[in-house]
Formats: sequence, structure tokens, C-alpha cells
Amino acid sequence: MENKYIRDKFNGLTEEVYKWDCVSISPFFKEEIRDQTAEREIIDAYLHSAECLYVFFRSENNPDEKIKVFRTNQMCMPFLFLCRHTIELSIKAVLNSKQGKIKKIHKLKELWEELRNEVNISNTDFDMLIDVLNIIDDDGCKLRYSNDGKGNNYNKKPCFIRADLILKTTKELYEFLLKQVS
Repeated sequence: MENKYIRDKFNGLTEEVYKWDCVSISPFFKEEIRDQTAEREIIDAYLHSAECLYVFFRSENNPDEKIKVFRTNQMCMPFLFLCRHTIELSIKAVLNSKQGKIKKIHKLKELWEELRNEVNISNTDFDMLIDVLNIIDDDGCKLRYSNDGKGNNYNKKPCFIRADLILKTTKELYEFLLKQVS
């Protein structure tokens, strides 16, 4: 039986082209180019997704200039996860290019401290963003799960963020880090 959810090829010259979405463009490149672009492609994908999610959740939370809607904000946590993951992958790309080894940790603060040993960083907004993301999710799990492995709830107190500034600084940090990759 043909799988209706996934394929590795299709006839793009038919109406099928409108039904299927390409997961990644990298496999279409020659191997040496693919090796250079695949990492950047996935980081770009997370950042672009964060930007798109931000637009939608801002319009739902602020439907008009002087209206604020407080509700279960189902998109804020995924937005923060996407920003955090963009930064995590960007830091790992720099560390990999400088040290030649892939990092398998997810603690953003730990990665950030290691990066600071490799790269001169003078932007205090970057430090503040890392600190904020570390407060919200210090181990890469709190934005993905409601409970820890023992069943303890992660969200015990209210938290309010400036999503616009988080996205802006995430993009600035992303651009800064990409310049560091050799």
C-alpha cells in the first residue's frame, strides 16, 4: 500500500505538485554543498517558524490596538521553544566550526558560557536573552513538556514576556553567530 503521508519522489509536472511539501531542499544539492547548507537550512527553518508563530499569536492576543485578550496562550510556549532552539543550534554551529566536535548538550547557559570562551561577545542584550531563556527553560524540556520525569509540574507561577524583544534579539543573535561560523 502506498503511504499517503510521505514519499521520496513524485511527478512534479502534474497536479500532485500542489499536494506535497518538500521537507528540506538540501538533498537536491551536490554532497559538498549539502554539507555546507544543511545545518544553516534547519536553523533558518526554526527562526522563520518563530517569526510566523509570533505574527499569529500577537494578532490573537491583541486583536485591536487597545484590546488585550488573556486566554490560554497555546502559541507562546512553542514560539519561545523555536527562539530557544534557533539559538541553541546557532551556538552549536559556531562551537562545531571552532572546535570540530558536535555538542550533545541542551543546556543553553552551559553552551553560552562555552561559546564566550571561543568568541568575544559584548552585546549585553544577548546575555540577558540567554538568562531569560534559561529562567524559562534551563534544560530544553520545560517548553516541550508540562511535567518533569517525576510528574512535577513545571509551570507553578505566572510568567510574562516581551515576545517582540525576544524575537528581535533572537534574530540579532542569530545573525551575529552566523558571522562566527568559519
